[in-house]
Amino acid sequence: MLIRHSVVYIAAKLLPGALGMVTTALLTRSLPPEQYGLYGIALVIMSLGATLVFEWLGLAYLRFARGQTDPALAVGTFVQLFRALLVLGVLAGAVAVIVLPRGERAIVAAGLVLMASYASFEFRARFHVAGLAPQAYLRMNVSRAALILLAASAASWLTREPVWTVLATASATFAGSYAGGRRPSGKGFDPALARDVLRFGVPLAASLALSSATGSLTRGLVGALGSIEALGLYTAAFVLVQNTLVVLSSGLASAGFSLAVHALETGNAAAARRQLAANGALLLAVLAPASLGMALTADSLAATLVGPDFRAAVAVLTPWMAAGAFLSGFRSHYLDHAFQLGHRMSGQIWVTASAAAVTLGLDALLIPRMGPRGAAIAVTAGAAVAVVHAVAAGRKAFAIPLPLAPAIRVGGACALMTVTVLAVPGTGPAALAGKIGAGTLTYAAAALALDVIGLRTQLVRRLRRVGSLAGPAA
Repeated sequence: MLIRHSVVYIAAKLLPGALGMVTTALLTRSLPPEQYGLYGIALVIMSLGATLVFEWLGLAYLRFARGQTDPALAVGTFVQLFRALLVLGVLAGAVAVIVLPRGERAIVAAGLVLMASYASFEFRARFHVAGLAPQAYLRMNVSRAALILLAASAASWLTREPVWTVLATASATFAGSYAGGRRPSGKGFDPALARDVLRFGVPLAASLALSSATGSLTRGLVGALGSIEALGLYTAAFVLVQNTLVVLSSGLASAGFSLAVHALETGNAAAARRQLAANGALLLAVLAPASLGMALTADSLAATLVGPDFRAAVAVLTPWMAAGAFLSGFRSHYLDHAFQLGHRMSGQIWVTASAAAVTLGLDALLIPRMGPRGAAIAVTAGAAVAVVHAVAAGRKAFAIPLPLAPAIRVGGACALMTVTVLAVPGTGPAALAGKIGAGTLTYAAAALALDVIGLRTQLVRRLRRVGSLAGPAA
């Protein structure tokens, strides 16, 4: 079930990621860096606001939904909590808009609209993940990405204004939330469940808020210590690289985490750990070559996917951002599960705090000297510190197995892939296609030969089964 569902969840992230790359390519050609920097401010508001107010509730639903004896009451409880948070978020945002200078109100208000639509989308998506309905999740994500491509690109070309581009993105996001069909029906409100959710969710919200605030402050420092144009360059690379890899790791973790929770809730801790080991191996097997591939093809990606004004900066930032996305994706979507499964969310807060301290400290030191590249280096260093901290602290909450043997096999396959990709010359679109094709084929062949995540073993088993079925008929 893990492989079957994960394939769909990966598609639910890869296909929108590809459409998102096309959207970025078009927006960086219709909006200059300074205007794209304003668009980036709206994305910061969306990310920070949704994480502060809503993201923890969606994760709490994944943790609690499968253990409830009355699913309809559980859904009703979470819906009521979401609505209350939405009202609080809108009210807080309205106050912020009123006190801001007049020239900044429009983009901030648009960012708040985008935040609300994004939060609604992600909350509805959690119902499909918790219900093990990957096809509905796929429809939602692909529909959203396709609608954003059409709406945001049209708005940017027609108006050349970031505010209208943000509003078009928000409208497309909200419309995409209905593509998965109706969510599970719910009614009523369970105060006891709400208290359990808040007890679990408040520390989680603090950790997520600290992490999101760190990323948002980093982008804010790029603009404050550099310029809005520098923020536009950083945002283009961030959307192209980090968002693609982070959403990929999220898709990989969606099926596996729900299965591990189910095993744990049924009292089978050993099965939960076996499931977690499989989750970690799969995450490494896909995220590592994807991150490395983006780093190796940085020049070609920049030459192909972003406008001329963005290319030099994106090419420099991509390797650092790919490394940071790999580290943060593995920590957030595997190592941090120890704190969530063990109900020791205070440990996750300290891990996030250590990453924030390193990142922001290096931001202040490196951004004035190196600009956006200094910010990317700082984020990567903070992510590395957080991984080490999470490995040490997570074992005190819930003993998640470290996929060391799969990591060695994945590393060998990635080494062979690196040699192949570097052997392909050029930086244009044709060279990019050649590098992707050659790297993918090499990694797939090496992964099969090295039996990464048991691929060769499963293939041999299936061939033997087919042979045994065909034998008597012959």
